[in-house]
Amino acid sequence: MKPEKIVDACKLVVEDGEFYHLTTITGVDEGQVITLFYHFWRGKEFLSVKTSVPKTDPRLQSIALALPASLFYEAEVADLLGVVFVGSPMAGKKLLLPDSYPPEAPPPLRKESNPKQIRKMMGLE
Repeated sequence: MKPEKIVDACKLVVEDGEFYHLTTITGVDEGQVITLFYHFWRGKEFLSVKTSVPKTDPRLQSIALALPASLFYEAEVADLLGVVFVGSPMAGKKLLLPDSYPPEAPPPLRKESNPKQIRKMMGLE
């Protein structure tokens, strides 16, 4: 799915596909891109919508205005992988990371992240 179509695609899944529950958003650092999977559920069926954003500019339109249940899932992906969800009410706010997390450190689930170095930057070692 092209990133610019993610809001429309997710709305379509819920409205026309009747997948009434967004269960989570999964993000994966695949080297040059961050791939996101939006997981939907209805009864015993699951459906995932997949998109990718470049790590050099990991920006994606938020689906929170269309699907409010996505708000905290987007915030989690933003904290842990550094994806910026444009238009999100949580933009710029941390959900999981401490306020002391160094802004110059890569997000913790990025491949280039070095936990030991981050702990030193935070004064924990």
